[in-house]
Amino acid sequence: MNFPLGMGEPKGGERPFVSVICPVYNDPDGIRTTIRSLVRQAYPSDRFEVIVVDNDSTDRTRAVAAKLCRHHDHATVIDETTTQSSYAARNTGIRHQNGEILAFVDSDVVVAPTWLSNLVSAFERTGADYLGCRVESFLPENGQTLVGRYNTVTNFPVEFYLERRQYAPTCALAVRRSVVEDVGPFDGRLISGGDVEFGQRVAGAGYVQAFADDVVVYHPARTSFRSYLAKHFRIGRGKEQLFQLSDLRPSSRPLWVSRNILPPHPLTFRDRMRHGCPFVLFVVFYWIAYTGKLSTFAGRLRERLRVRFA
Repeated sequence: MNFPLGMGEPKGGERPFVSVICPVYNDPDGIRTTIRSLVRQAYPSDRFEVIVVDNDSTDRTRAVAAKLCRHHDHATVIDETTTQSSYAARNTGIRHQNGEILAFVDSDVVVAPTWLSNLVSAFERTGADYLGCRVESFLPENGQTLVGRYNTVTNFPVEFYLERRQYAPTCALAVRRSVVEDVGPFDGRLISGGDVEFGQRVAGAGYVQAFADDVVVYHPARTSFRSYLAKHFRIGRGKEQLFQLSDLRPSSRPLWVSRNILPPHPLTFRDRMRHGCPFVLFVVFYWIAYTGKLSTFAGRLRERLRVRFA
């Protein structure tokens, strides 16, 4: 993958130490790609660390990650085997970090060599405590499907999320350690939505949130309709968990509100799109978005019934 030129290393005195935390579960190919891009940063190797947290993988993922990290003093693999949750895995990484800044990525993303340098510069430039980064979705090989194209224009509108919902997704999030020490880590009970809950908790505590358009992570788009629906089903389960946990309830609306099953507002959907497209394609994408919304509702319903009859 060819990357655009970055801004280079931050100016000034000693650079802040950054801990990059990456949870992974059963994704040997993804974690291989991610680790290779993380350890090749132009940022001084003695000023950052890469912490891969294996969430009790059942395949060769941990072995792949350990083999790659073995060749780099600033990269390591640790384990979270108690709780099956990416947020619990991130919290394990937080407990082992040494950074002034904590940067979170997913196990299938790729970053340019200047990513960390640009990240630190963005903190200095914006004065942010909590920073959302730009996510560029790309189509993997043989990924030219309508769902894949849909995801490249709608995936991760981080600036939209920050403006409307006060959070950034954990595939492209960085936060000062002092903020986590104050408001607490992610809620490890959640299967999805922990990034939303954490971001809104940070905003509620009065910390400065910002978006950095020049700090980019590259994320492969989902290309199959089945994986797309499965993702939204999982999101729905997380939304219902947010509602059921009384201390988090303000973050989610009740299950039986009609907005949960009505089509998205066309103007809101248009605002979420990161690129324009012909009208016919817009209609197709709108239909895909609605099926995702219905899958989210199904996930909420499944979680409600599971709790009710447990």
